[in-house]
Amino acid sequence: MHKAPANAPAKVVRQIESEAQALAVSIAAGGHKLDYVAACIGRSRSYVSRMQTGSAPIPHRLIGPLCAATGTNLLRQYLDLQRALDGVSDVQRLAALMRTAA
Repeated sequence: MHKAPANAPAKVVRQIESEAQALAVSIAAGGHKLDYVAACIGRSRSYVSRMQTGSAPIPHRLIGPLCAATGTNLLRQYLDLQRALDGVSDVQRLAALMRTAA
């Protein structure tokens, strides 16, 4: 039985610039081969390669399996951080609209 994926340090999460980079770092940090990750998620090596280079999007349904395969939650943490940041910008945008309407 595999261990649950570990959380990446917040300092690393903040430096990630894209989903593709989060996946590539996760694979490299674990010393995994693309063939291994592909087998774990039931996809081809070329598909995993395209996801880690950004030429193919990472489907939401593969986030959990990719984290399990790489042994790190870095990809999930990156996506959570982006969602949180997007929410902040919405709050700021709406607050600015309220200020201009007053």
